Amino acid sequence: MFNSAIMLAQSKGGGSGPPSPSQRRPPQLPIDDNILILICIGLLYGVFIAYKKHQSKNTAA
Repeated sequence: MFNSAIMLAQSKGGGSGPPSPSQRRPPQLPIDDNILILICIGLLYGVFIAYKKHQSKNTAA
């Protein structure tokens, strides 16, 4: 109810027009900056899980 009242209260022409091309950039994705760190963490986690499974097989026998 409040959201529709705010939408209706905004002026139709209020603004300086469409944004300039420099302002129309796609959103920056922070995962691209740290992808190598995420790959390393994933590899270390995989080694850890494999090590735990190997240890559980040896102690059960």
